[in-house]
Amino acid sequence: MTFAVKRRLDYLLGEPLCGLLNAWVRLFGFLLRRDHHLSPNFRRLWVLKFVGLGSLLNARPLLRALRQTYPDAELTLITFPGTRFVGDRLPQFDRVVVARDDTLGKLAWDCLRLVLRAWRERPELTVDLEVHSRFSTLVSVLTMARNRAGFFHSTAMFREGMYTHLMYFNRFQHVVDCYQQLGRALGCAATPASLATETELLRAEDYREAEGYLARLPAGDSIRLIAVNPNASPLCPERKWPAVSFSRFIDALLQLGDWRVVLVGAPAERAVNEAVLRGAEPPHRNRVHNAAGELSLGGTLALLTQARLLVTTDSGLLHFAAALGVDTVSLWGPGWPGSYAPKGDRHRAVREAVYCSPCLYMADEPPCAGDNQCMKRLPVAKVLAAAAELLGIEVSRLPSVEEPSLRTGYLPGYVARRSVPTRPAGPIGGQSR
Repeated sequence: MTFAVKRRLDYLLGEPLCGLLNAWVRLFGFLLRRDHHLSPNFRRLWVLKFVGLGSLLNARPLLRALRQTYPDAELTLITFPGTRFVGDRLPQFDRVVVARDDTLGKLAWDCLRLVLRAWRERPELTVDLEVHSRFSTLVSVLTMARNRAGFFHSTAMFREGMYTHLMYFNRFQHVVDCYQQLGRALGCAATPASLATETELLRAEDYREAEGYLARLPAGDSIRLIAVNPNASPLCPERKWPAVSFSRFIDALLQLGDWRVVLVGAPAERAVNEAVLRGAEPPHRNRVHNAAGELSLGGTLALLTQARLLVTTDSGLLHFAAALGVDTVSLWGPGWPGSYAPKGDRHRAVREAVYCSPCLYMADEPPCAGDNQCMKRLPVAKVLAAAAELLGIEVSRLPSVEEPSLRTGYLPGYVARRSVPTRPAGPIGGQSR
């Protein structure tokens, strides 16, 4: 199933089911009067995080705090296949249980098995790290765990009455701080907000795979590497910067030094990388290499550790790179860097102020319906300046860049345009923000 289908099912099926279940939970809660005090002697804790590699990475301080607060508990991650990689690599988890999500039938069957497993094992606490999901809410409640913790938001009001420990999710706080605050509600002392270390995320075979790939490139041992990720997950494809913008950025960057650029990504993202490569000037193309599909995720991460810099969209690779100690330049539009960008002076978040940005997590669908002017209007020169700053290159050395013309007549933020013959433009004689 595509993410769009899952999101629609989450609303169409999850909304009435949550409403029905909420009434039952309130009734049984009134009748049973269960004790919801937390105990350090809990034996089983379940953490629910179905999507979002980067989000699970950002939750590591919370996971570390849970491990310290409940030292004797078995900590289990409940997730979808796409997020399993992080669960398998983080030492806080004793076990990872995966629910298949490629078809509705498999998802329903695995959820039934998951609920039966919960009834058999009886976890004392479930911690739901999803914010808006009705699906995760249903799973958490159906486990019948005595304590159920999660986030409260205007998009998740159905959780009131079903969760025993709710924390308001503040969109104006960094997500790491939100996770830490949820931990405090669960009796956890805040731990340093550092993310996973290289030794936890990577294995010897990952380094061997990356070394083998680099050895196949021209001048393999003397490569000065910059990694570029033009891709974004299906959760919000509007996070992508146009391929032509990436191409012009690479052209300008390669004028500044003897760099090699490696375009990273998953096998399904190889075509996007090829478009970026084809858009580069012919003299530069032999210094740009498409690694999408050439390496596993572990191998890609090991490759990032060999790079001087990663330039990337708002994506999981951004958070991996930050966790591995790699300098990053991240590009933002639908998302908000104040909530998700890596902290510290080794990271630069670049965005262009557009009226409807940010929209991610604040609207069910981006108002632009794909015409992501927040990304299309992001100047190449601004991204180049951020990269040069981290590379120690003086601004006076930066070449001039011809910005691609990608503006449309779309008035940013206008939603009802589908019902009119033509899409409204900005003010006559000028472009609107």
